[in-house]
Amino acid sequence: MRRTSELMPDSIASGGSRLIVDLARLGLGDAWYRWCDAKRDWSAESRRRFDDDDLATPGGGYAALSLSEFMAAFRDAGASVSKGSWFSSGRNRSFTAKVGVGTDECALAVQLGRGLNSMECSLRLFSSGDPVHDAELLHSVARRILQLHGQADPDPRMPYPRPIIGSRSQLQVVSRELVDMMRALASST
Repeated sequence: MRRTSELMPDSIASGGSRLIVDLARLGLGDAWYRWCDAKRDWSAESRRRFDDDDLATPGGGYAALSLSEFMAAFRDAGASVSKGSWFSSGRNRSFTAKVGVGTDECALAVQLGRGLNSMECSLRLFSSGDPVHDAELLHSVARRILQLHGQADPDPRMPYPRPIIGSRSQLQVVSRELVDMMRALASST
C-alpha cells in the first residue's frame, strides 16, 4: 500500500479526526480515487488471471456481479465476511467485512448499487467489542484527506465517487488493498 506521506502535515493533524489521520498515512486519499477508475488495466495489478475478466457491456455499462462474488473477493483477501451491513437504506445487496488484530477490529460495511457494481463503503473501528468512533463513509474521508492536503478533487463534478467495478481483477485488487488497509488500521487502534 502506497502511503501519501510518512509524516502528516500540520493541516492534516489539526483538521482531521484520528481516523482521517490514520487513513491519510495509509494513502486512502490517493488510493480511493484510483479504486474508482474502472477503465484502468487492473489485470496488471491482480495476483491471478480471470478468464472472464472484463465486465463491459455493449451499451457502455458493466455487467453486474453477484453479491456472493463481492463477498468471496473480500474473504479471499483475508477478511471475515457476512451478509448484511449497518446501512439502513433497506437495500439487500450489502455485506460486512471484518479484520481483527488482537482485541481490535476494523469493520467495513459495503452496500452495492442497484444493478451496478458500485461500492458504498462505511468504516468503523472497534476495541474490545466497543466502537471507537461513529462509522465514516470512505468517499467522504478520501475527499477530506485531499482537501486537507490542499489538493483539488480529481473530478469536482463527482464529489462523492465510489468504486464501480469494471472487471473481476479490479474487484480482486480493490478488495485486497481495502483489507490490507483495514488490517493496518486494526493494528494501530
